[in-house]
Amino acid sequence: MYTKLIKFGVALCVLASVVACSTVKDERGLDERLAESGYRPGESIDRISSYRISDWTYLDDRHLIFSNGISEHYLVSLNRPCADLRGSQQLAFKTRTNILTRFDEVLVPSDGLPIRCGIEAISKVYRSQ
Repeated sequence: MYTKLIKFGVALCVLASVVACSTVKDERGLDERLAESGYRPGESIDRISSYRISDWTYLDDRHLIFSNGISEHYLVSLNRPCADLRGSQQLAFKTRTNILTRFDEVLVPSDGLPIRCGIEAISKVYRSQ
């Protein structure tokens, strides 16, 4: 009986360690994905006025970059993984005004209703030279 409890406890500790390590790796991986896409991180911002999506790039299920014209690029971090983001050809923002903030949502087209993913943070990113 005690042997089974000990094995269960060890398995639980191993599982917790794997989950913790994968979370740390994911944060480190964001900078790598930015670099692979040709960007470097910039400052965090509260809002984007007069935005329009001229192009966007998938980084992972919680991060995307969109271009607001030719020279402005932004990293959008979502508050949870967003289903179907990887395979989507289009996306839109749902805002309360014409200003994009962290209180708004990304809309990903899907069969039926679009998938709504809340924005956690917005940052400027710059093209690597």
